[in-house]
Amino acid sequence: MPIAPPPAPAARRDRLVLGGVFLLSGASALLFETLWFHLAGLVFGVGVYASALVLSSFMGGLALGNALISRFGRDVADPVRFYAVMELLVGAWGLLLVLTFPLLTVWLGAMLSPALDKPVLLNSLRFSFSFLLFLLPATAMGATLPLLVKALARRPGEFGLALGRLYGVNTLGACLGALLGETVLIAPLGLSGTGYFAAGLNLLAAVGALAVAKHFRDEPARAGEAAKPAPAPLTGRAKRLLLAGFLSGGAFLGLEVVWTRFLQLFVRSTSLAFAVMLAVILAGIGLGGACAGWWLRREADGRRVTAPLVLLVGAAALASYRLFESAAGVSLGTYQTVDWRYVAVLSLALMFPAAFVSGLVFTTLGEAFHREVGDRARSAGLVAMANTLGAMAGPLVAGFVLIPWLGMERSLFLLCAVYAVPAFLCVGPALPWPSPGRSRPLQAALAAFAVCLAIFPFGSMAGYFRRACADFLKDGETLIATIESVSGTLQYLRQDYLGQPYAYRLVTDGYSMASTDRGAKRYMKLFGYFPEAVLQNPKTALLICFGTGSTAASLVEDKRLASIDVVDISRDVLAGASIVYPKPEKNPLEDPRVVTHVEDGRFFLLATPKKYDIITAEPPPPMMAGVVNLYSREYFQLMRERLNDGGMVTYWLPVFEISPSDAKAILKAFSEVFEHASLWTGDNFNWMMVGVKKPKGPKPAKNFPAPWEAVETGPGLTRIGVEDPAQLGALFMLDGQSLADYLGEAKPLTDNYPKRLRGFPESPEVQKAYIADHNKLLDAMASKERFAASAEAALLLPQAVRAESEAWFETQQIINTYLNNMLTPPPPLPAVNYVLSGTDLRVLPLWLMKSDAKKQAIVTEVLGKGMAPTAETEFQLAIRALADRDYLLAEAKLKRAQDMGYQSNLAPARVYVLCMAGLLSDAENLAAIAFKGGQASAQAKSYMDWLARTFGFRSPF
Repeated sequence: MPIAPPPAPAARRDRLVLGGVFLLSGASALLFETLWFHLAGLVFGVGVYASALVLSSFMGGLALGNALISRFGRDVADPVRFYAVMELLVGAWGLLLVLTFPLLTVWLGAMLSPALDKPVLLNSLRFSFSFLLFLLPATAMGATLPLLVKALARRPGEFGLALGRLYGVNTLGACLGALLGETVLIAPLGLSGTGYFAAGLNLLAAVGALAVAKHFRDEPARAGEAAKPAPAPLTGRAKRLLLAGFLSGGAFLGLEVVWTRFLQLFVRSTSLAFAVMLAVILAGIGLGGACAGWWLRREADGRRVTAPLVLLVGAAALASYRLFESAAGVSLGTYQTVDWRYVAVLSLALMFPAAFVSGLVFTTLGEAFHREVGDRARSAGLVAMANTLGAMAGPLVAGFVLIPWLGMERSLFLLCAVYAVPAFLCVGPALPWPSPGRSRPLQAALAAFAVCLAIFPFGSMAGYFRRACADFLKDGETLIATIESVSGTLQYLRQDYLGQPYAYRLVTDGYSMASTDRGAKRYMKLFGYFPEAVLQNPKTALLICFGTGSTAASLVEDKRLASIDVVDISRDVLAGASIVYPKPEKNPLEDPRVVTHVEDGRFFLLATPKKYDIITAEPPPPMMAGVVNLYSREYFQLMRERLNDGGMVTYWLPVFEISPSDAKAILKAFSEVFEHASLWTGDNFNWMMVGVKKPKGPKPAKNFPAPWEAVETGPGLTRIGVEDPAQLGALFMLDGQSLADYLGEAKPLTDNYPKRLRGFPESPEVQKAYIADHNKLLDAMASKERFAASAEAALLLPQAVRAESEAWFETQQIINTYLNNMLTPPPPLPAVNYVLSGTDLRVLPLWLMKSDAKKQAIVTEVLGKGMAPTAETEFQLAIRALADRDYLLAEAKLKRAQDMGYQSNLAPARVYVLCMAGLLSDAENLAAIAFKGGQASAQAKSYMDWLARTFGFRSPF
C-alpha cells in the first residue's frame, strides 16, 4: 500500500493568514456575545442574577469546548479544516440565535411563568435554558484556540509562540469587535443586521482557514505504525499549574467587576462606556499575550517566569488603585462624564497595566504546562479550560459575595492578595522552576507585591464615594448611607432644613436616580394620581422601579386599590425605603396590599399572568446601559397586554438628557402600541406618556373630585400643586394629529434598533440646545389650543372638567416658566400677583417664593418646640401669610426677617405686599428709601414700572 505524501510545509504567509483568520474570529465572537447577551436580557431579564447566570452558562460552553479538544484533539489530523467547521458552526448557530431569540420570547416567558416567585427554581431554569441555547456556538468557540495552537506549534519550542500570538490576536480582534458593534454596526444595521455581519466574519474566517488548511495537516500514519499511546495522567505539577490558571483567571475577572463598579462612580453607565472599558481590558490582555509569544520565541522558559509574572499582576492592580488619579491625570470632579476619551483615560490608568501582565501570564503558564504534558491540543485545551472556569467563577464570587460583604476596596485588596496562591503553585525546589531563595526575578516580584500590599490605601474609597456625589454635597446635602450592593453602589443623601429632614436623594453608581424634593415629588406622584383621578374604579396597580417611593406612596394612598405590585431590580433599593421613610407607617412598602418583587421589570411583564388597571414606571434614563429595553415598542406592547380593558399606563419620559430625536423615537414606539396615546407634563422636562387600552370613557363629573375630597389622596394632590381637579387638564401637551405632526417621520425605538437613541448630550452647549427645543413644547398656551380639540382628553375628563381646565393653562404656563429648573426663570412677583389675584391657590405662591408645604410644616414644628424665631422662620411665616392673602401680616413678617438679617434683599417683595394691602403711599416711601432715588438696576426699574401699571404706583425713578 503506497504511503501518502507528507503535506507541504506551512509558509510564513500561511501563518499570517491564520493570524488574520483568528483576528476575524475574535471580532465575530465578541459581536455575537454582545448580541446574545442583549437578546437574552430581553427574555431572561437584565437583573444581576439573570445576567450572571446567562454569562455563566456561556462560559460553561466555552470550557466544554476547551475540554473536548483537550481530550480528543490529538486525534484531529487536520486541525485547521476542523477549525473552519467550528467557525461555520459558530456563524450559523450564532445568527440563528440572533434571529430566533425574539420569536422564543413568548414561549420562554410561558415556560418560566410558574417559577416567577420561586427564585431558586427560576434561576435554575434560566441557567438551563441559556446553557442549552448557547451550548453549540460556545462549545465551538472554545474549541478554536486549541485547534489552531495544535496547527501552528508543529516544531519543538513553538508552543509558547503559537499560543501567545493566537491568544493575543484573537483578544485584539475581540477588542475591535467590542468597539465596532457599539460605534459603527448596530445603529445602521440593527441587531439582526449586525448578526449577519458577525456571521459573515465567521464565513470569511472559515474560507481563509480552508485556503491554507492543507499546509497544517499532521503527517499521515505509516503502514504498520503503532497507534498513539493513550495520554498519560496529569502529574501533580501539571494539576497545580491548572489550579494556578483557574485562580489567576478568577482573580482577574473578579478584579474586572470591581474596576467596572468603581469607574461607574465617575462615568455615566452607558453601553459606550462599558464598550470602552472592555476594549481597554481586551487590548491589554491581547497585547500581553502577543508580547509573551514574542518573548518565548527567544527561548524564554515559561516555567522560570510565570510565578514572578503572576505576582506582578497583583502588584500592578494594587499600584493602579493607589496611583489611579495621578496616573489618569484628570479631575474626578466632573459629574458622571459621558466623554469616551475620559472613560478611556480612566480605564487605561486603572485596568491596563494588570490586564497586560495577565495576558503575559496566560501564555507563559500555558507554555509551562505544555512542557509538563507535551501534547499540543491537550495542553492548550486544558489551560484554556482552567482559565475559562476561573473566569466563570471570579465575577460570581466578586459580585455576589465579596463586594456585598467587604465592599469594593477590601475586595480589590483580597483579589490582589489571592495572586500569591497561583504564584506559589508555580514555584519549585529545582530548576527550571523558580524558588524565593535563588530566583532574582521572583525575589523582585515578591518585594514589589509585598510593598504594594503594605502601602495599600485603605480608606481611600470613602473619599471616592464623597466625590461621586460632590455636586449634591456642595448644595448642602449630607451623605447618610452607602450600600455596596449586588446590583450597584447606592448612596442616600439627605437635605436638612432647620435641622430637620427635608428631602432624600438616591444616587446609584454615581448617578442621581430619584429624590423626594418638591419637583421630583410632583411628577413622580402624578404617575399614580393621574390614573387614580381619571379611571372610574381601579383595583390593581403595578409599579416598575421603586426609586425613593414617591409613586408607590401615591398608589398606596388610594384605598380603592386592592393590590399593588412593586417591581425593582435591586433588593437594596427596596430595603432603602426604610431610610427614606424612617417611620414605618409612612413607608409605602409596609402597606399590606403591597407585594414586592426583586426582578427585572420587563421579565416580570413577560412572565406574570396578572393583569392590571394601572401600570406605571419611572426607570432610569433610557441611555443607561440595558435600560433601552424599557423604552422600546416591544416593551410597551408587553405593558399593553398586561392591562385590563380600560386600564392605563403612565410612563416617564425624561427629556432633560435626551435629544428631540430620541424623545420622538420613544414617543413613536409608545404611540404605535397605544392607539389612545397622549403626552402630558409632569414637572418641567419630566414628561408623562399616557396610554389607555380600550377606554371606557370619562367617569361622571360628579365623581371626578373624589380623590381631592378623600382624606388620603386630597392632601397629597394639594402638596404637589394640583389643588383643583380641573388643573389636571392643564397638564395636557399632545395627542392625536398634533402628536403625529410632532413625530413626523421619526422611526420608533425597537428591540432590533436600540441605537435609534443618539445618546447623552456631548457637551453642556448641546444640552442647552436640546432643552431649548424641548421648551417649545412646554408652551401651555399652545397646549390650550390643542386641548380644546383633544380626543384623548375627551375620553379621560368629563366635559365639565374640560371646560374648567381651560382657565388653568395660564397657571400651568407660570409653573413651566417660573419654576423651570434648567432655564433661568424671570423674577417671580408678577407671576405671584397673577396667582394671588386670579386664583385661590395656596401652594403655587409658596413655590414661587421658594417655599413649600414641607418647609412650612418644619417651621411650625420647630417653633412649636420652642425654637427662637430666626430670619428664615420669619420669612417662611411671611410667605405663608402671603399665600393666605393676609398681606399686613406678610409685610410685618418680611420686615422682621429683614431686620433680623435675612440673606436676600426683601424690599421688592415688601413693596409689592404693601401694594396688595392697598398701602400705596407706604409702598412708595419704602421704594424711595430702598432704591435711593434712582440708584437701581434696569431690572429694578422694570419692576417699578410694572407696579406702576398694575397698582397706580408712583415709581421713584
